[in-house]
Amino acid sequence: MDTVFHYYVYHDRNYGFSWISEDCAGKIVEFFTSKEFKEIDTMKLVEVMKEGISKSDTCITIVFSHDIIPDKLLDNVSSPSPNSLFRRFLNAGHTIVWLGDIPTWYVGLPGKIKRPLPQPLSIRNLLGIEPPTRLTNEAVLVKPTLEGIMLGLKPWKGRRPHRPQPQMLPLAMSREGVHGYICSPRYSPRTLSGLVRLYDLGPITPDVLTDDMLEAILNIALRKILRHELIMLNRKINMLISEIDEKLMKKLDIILEEIKKLKP
Repeated sequence: MDTVFHYYVYHDRNYGFSWISEDCAGKIVEFFTSKEFKEIDTMKLVEVMKEGISKSDTCITIVFSHDIIPDKLLDNVSSPSPNSLFRRFLNAGHTIVWLGDIPTWYVGLPGKIKRPLPQPLSIRNLLGIEPPTRLTNEAVLVKPTLEGIMLGLKPWKGRRPHRPQPQMLPLAMSREGVHGYICSPRYSPRTLSGLVRLYDLGPITPDVLTDDMLEAILNIALRKILRHELIMLNRKINMLISEIDEKLMKKLDIILEEIKKLKP
């Protein structure tokens, strides 16, 4: 059975933001819809996530233009558990791309209301990792790892470092820890699915979120650069194997000829 891929960008004008400005959210939506991502609101988001959980032949990626988690994705807006739709969607092997403030730090309510979630419990329950090690506003230089470079990331000034954790595939790090990562709460992060956390800087305005940054987010959402690099690497390996086989056969022919000469 072939896997069906679906790509969405989440945006709901009835929900608010934390570090991402409303204008910047519009820029995110405009960019990704131009790349054939489908824009969905909160009610459609719930529908898409439930469908993704129930269908094993689908692979869904959702770019969030909000850096708050809408209330409809939680089983309890006061103290969400791992049974929340948000966590179950990630457990099923799908992907959420998250920019801005700490993932799941706030719950969003209709009317653009946001409320803090109890921490560190909510991050542990919804992401399966420990919260950032520092909550001050000091920004440090963040550089992409090898995986981050392959996916097109460039340096930025980050504010919320995590200590490295087994559930994470680090994409960008500073001297203080991990700032960009793929967190897979159930599967290996090497599958490149799970919560993709990028650009922990704020406020994120249209000027701050550059075209290069948007292209890097797109690359990660599509696994575009990494897929291309792996294809090219596989081709080179196959060419090398063919070359070795050809040389080996010629060498064997020479050896056989020499053996024949030794016969009485």
